[in-house]
Amino acid sequence: MSRLSALPASLRPETSGLGPLNFRNFGDWGLLTNDWGRWLMLDKNDFSRVLSGDVKAGEPLHQQLAQRGFLREAMNFPELAASYQKLTSFRLISGPSLHMIVVTLRCNQKCLYCHSSVVDPSRTDTDMDLETAKRTVDFIFATPNPALCIEFQGGEPLLNWPVVKFVVQYAKAKAKEQNRRLLLALVNNFTLMTDDKLQFLIDHGVSICTSLDGPADLHNKNRPFLGGGEAQPKVVGWVRRIMDLASTDDLRKPYLPSALMTTTRFSLGRGKEIVDLYRDLGMEQIFLRPLSPIGYAKRVWHEIGYEPEDFLRFYAETLDYILELNRKNPDEIMERFTLVLLTKILKGEDPGFMDLRWPSGAVLGALAYNYDGRIFVSDEGRMVDHQGDPIFQVGDVARDSWQDVLDHPTARACAAASTLEAQPMCAQCAYKPWCGVEPVFHYEMQRSIAGRMPDSPWCRVHMGEFDIVMQRLRDPSSRAVFDRWLERDLCHWQENDPVLVPGQPIPEALR
Repeated sequence: MSRLSALPASLRPETSGLGPLNFRNFGDWGLLTNDWGRWLMLDKNDFSRVLSGDVKAGEPLHQQLAQRGFLREAMNFPELAASYQKLTSFRLISGPSLHMIVVTLRCNQKCLYCHSSVVDPSRTDTDMDLETAKRTVDFIFATPNPALCIEFQGGEPLLNWPVVKFVVQYAKAKAKEQNRRLLLALVNNFTLMTDDKLQFLIDHGVSICTSLDGPADLHNKNRPFLGGGEAQPKVVGWVRRIMDLASTDDLRKPYLPSALMTTTRFSLGRGKEIVDLYRDLGMEQIFLRPLSPIGYAKRVWHEIGYEPEDFLRFYAETLDYILELNRKNPDEIMERFTLVLLTKILKGEDPGFMDLRWPSGAVLGALAYNYDGRIFVSDEGRMVDHQGDPIFQVGDVARDSWQDVLDHPTARACAAASTLEAQPMCAQCAYKPWCGVEPVFHYEMQRSIAGRMPDSPWCRVHMGEFDIVMQRLRDPSSRAVFDRWLERDLCHWQENDPVLVPGQPIPEALR
C-alpha cells in the first residue's frame, strides 16, 4: 500500500503517465483508488502492468484507467471534482446536525461493557433539570445547520421522562418557528417502556432504538439488571409489540424500532444465532458493532475484549451467513456497517456515519451535552470526562455560544488530528477516500488524539472490514446482493421523510 511518491523513480507519474493514486495488493489481484473515490480492481498481471507504467494507449485497460481518473492526460477535472464533492458533502454543511443529549446518568442495568458512565437509579442528582434542558435546546437551535437530529442518551433516558417529553415538545416548537428540519431519536433499553410512553413517542415521531446483543443467555450475560433478573425477554417483547403496531398502523419506516448489538468475547462464534434472532423479530438490519475500549469497558477489557483479528473473523463469518441468506431470499436481513461502506464505495456518497469522516465528526458534525449542560466533542469524549479527564469538553450551554465552541482549541485540535492527509499511514492507504479516524478512541488507547496508525486497533479493524467487503465485491453473487441492498435501503428513509436530507449524520437510533 503506497502513494506513487514512494515508488522508485522509474514508476513515478512523470514516467508512467499515472495520476496520484493509492493501491492495495491482495496477492492474486490488486486495488487502485484515488482521492475522488474512483477505484479499480485488477488481476495480478494487469495490476503489475499499471504500476510498471506498461499500459499502452488504445488498450481496454488504458481506457478504464482514463475513465476513472487515473491518467494525468485524461483527467476530467469538473467531473472528478463533482465526485469528490458528492463523497465529502458533509464538509459543505454548516455546523453539527447530530446533537446527543444525556438526560440522566441513572440506569437500571449494569452492562459488562457499559461505557456510558452510568450511576445507580437513586442518584437523581445526575438528572438534567428543565432549565438546563431548555438552554441545551436553545444552544442546539443556535447552531447553523438547517437539519438537526436530537438523540436522547443515558444512562437510561426513560428514568428522566419529564425532561425527554419537554425536549421533544420544545424542540418541535423551535423547529416550526425557525423552519428547521428536525429528527428526534431515543436510545433506551426497553425495560422501562410503558404503553403511555410508547404512544407519546409514536405521536411525536420519535424514532426508537434499543440494545439487543443476541439470544437470552448472551444478552442477559452482557446486560444484566441491577440486582439480578433477565432483561432480554422485555426487550424482545417490546420489539415485537412495536413491529405489530407498525404492521397495523402503517408507521413510517424511520420510526420502526431498531436495535444495536455490541460484540463481546462471548458473542464470538455465535453470529448465526444473533442474526437469526433479529430475523425472527422481523428486523431489516443488524449492525455487527465491535466493542470500544472506552470508559468502563477499557477497565474490564481482559474479561470481555478480544484482538481485532477475532472481531474480523466474527464479522466475516456472520456477513457470509447473511449473504448466503440473501442469495436465497432477496428480502433478507442486511448488515448495517457493510451498507455504510457500500454507500461510499459503490454510490460515492457520504451516508452520514461519523466514524468514517475526515476531519472527524467531533464538533463539526456532532456534539454531546452532559446532564449538567457541559458540551463535549462526542459522547465518547463525555465518557472520558466521567473518568476524571475533562480534555474533550468544549463548552457549557449556560455560558458559551456556538462560535465559542467552534473556536475552542480542543475542537480545532480534533479536526487537525483527524485529517487523513496529516496521517502518514492514512495518506498512503487505498481506503483513504472512504475512511476516517477517531480522536477520542486514540486518546484512550494511545494517549494521542492523532494516534499511531501502524499499531492502532482502530486501523486494524476498519482496514480489515474494508478488505472483507472488497473481497466479497469480487464475487458476482455477493455483488448482486450488495446492489440490491443499496436499492432497498440505507438512505431511502432520507429521501422519503421530509425532516431528513442526504449527507446528514445517521443517529445511533437509525444506525
